Amino acid sequence: MKKIVSILICVCLITVVFSACNKKVDTSHETDDSNSKYEVSELDNNTSINNSSTESFPNTSSKTDISSDVTSLENFNSSKNENSSLPEDSSQTNDVQLEKYELPDYNLDSIYLSKFKENNRYIKVLTEAEINDFNSYANKLIATGFTKYDENKINNCQFMTLINKDTFVSMSYMASEKKIKVVSEPLGALYPRAVDNNYTSIGMQSLFTGMKNQNRPIYSGMGFVIRLDDGSFIIIDGGGGDRNHIDSNNLLNILKEQSPKGTTKPVISAWIFTHCHDDHIGVFNAFSDDFHDQVEIKQIYYSFPLDKDIRKASSFMFDDDYYSYPNFKSIIKAYYSNADIIRPHSGERYYIKNAVIEMLFTYDDHFPNSFEYGGIGNLNTTSLIFTITIGGQKMMITGDAETAGMNIVTKNFGNYIKSDFLQLAHHGQNGTESFYSTVNPKYVLMPISHVDENRVYGNLANLWLVESVNVRQFISFWNQNVTIPLPYNPTDAQIYDRIPNRNTKYYEYPLH
Repeated sequence: MKKIVSILICVCLITVVFSACNKKVDTSHETDDSNSKYEVSELDNNTSINNSSTESFPNTSSKTDISSDVTSLENFNSSKNENSSLPEDSSQTNDVQLEKYELPDYNLDSIYLSKFKENNRYIKVLTEAEINDFNSYANKLIATGFTKYDENKINNCQFMTLINKDTFVSMSYMASEKKIKVVSEPLGALYPRAVDNNYTSIGMQSLFTGMKNQNRPIYSGMGFVIRLDDGSFIIIDGGGGDRNHIDSNNLLNILKEQSPKGTTKPVISAWIFTHCHDDHIGVFNAFSDDFHDQVEIKQIYYSFPLDKDIRKASSFMFDDDYYSYPNFKSIIKAYYSNADIIRPHSGERYYIKNAVIEMLFTYDDHFPNSFEYGGIGNLNTTSLIFTITIGGQKMMITGDAETAGMNIVTKNFGNYIKSDFLQLAHHGQNGTESFYSTVNPKYVLMPISHVDENRVYGNLANLWLVESVNVRQFISFWNQNVTIPLPYNPTDAQIYDRIPNRNTKYYEYPLH
């Protein structure tokens, strides 16, 4: 009996030990399987990236290596997300999926980095930056398949444009602000570089015409027409327009009178809009409704904020169908689908026939301030600031720019902005003494559609110009269109009044 009990006890002990061993083995297997699944998941997300880590991108001088790396990255991303055209970067966290047109941060220090999104545009602003950060970021983009389209340098400021098959990138480094700005957006029509500027001059005298605008209450209006040496035109803004079609006909007559003899359709090589207030886009709206089929427009340039921000800043821009911003957009789509639509960025240089346009400020330069955070305010602060150089003379165009924009330009570019012509900002209402004195012009353009002689003396900046011995002439467009040749070197006898009054007449230069 004792022997039987002993056998039973042994069997029970063996069974317990065997079960415990089995349980330990199963638990170990489950743990390994779990780890294995986790590692596979990480491997799926990172293997292709880690093989081409941002810390080991090939030297940009090795085109073969770059090409092979780009292929592997693009294949990886296309399999991961069909909507993404950009290579994923190992510096990004595993749970961050870049949207189309969005760029990785790469070497940009997150402590000083601000990011903004405007529909499908992405803006990165890095403060406390150095030129090496700019060059490093550009090299990383080039290493992942971007091509350098253009670059420019103004004093210690550096600018670069890069493109790939569907993304446009504008980069800038402002030395005085120690700031890098990177804008990425859908690739559209590209601005013309010197190498793209193939045209035949017919030797026509270049002309500048300041347009008379109808005197509408609350409107000042601004419209400039520049004839180029091939007989085509650059138009800046246009003015406010009127329902009696007087302004539309005035613009058409200028184009027809100044076009080469025998021209059936005047050619507008570029129409540039400083900002979208109705006293700057209204003539375009009215003219297009009246005469879009009687002209040919090659390029249209503008950089406007989002609709919601425009409405917040100037709701009236959506109230009047005739002069409204929505009408502006509809007209471009309806009438000018063949024109190149180009969004300007600071630092870009456009070669258009015998004119060179250099963009010095767009509203992107306000960031990290934005409409959302109250840093921009009204639409005048979004106005482009740029120069046009023709015949060795430079013309400074400010639109309705306000103090913030002019301060940015003055601070970043200094004496580089010295110009022969200066357009009074915001119809003579804005302007800073530091900006005007740095531009230090010989001739001042006054886009004031109604007679307002007091506006010449309206602020300290204007008074600086009045008192400047360098300013030979103020040119207003109160009572008439005023046309002058470019370059402009009038004799003293051809300047009837240094500062105009309501009776001032201007010397009439030949159109042909």
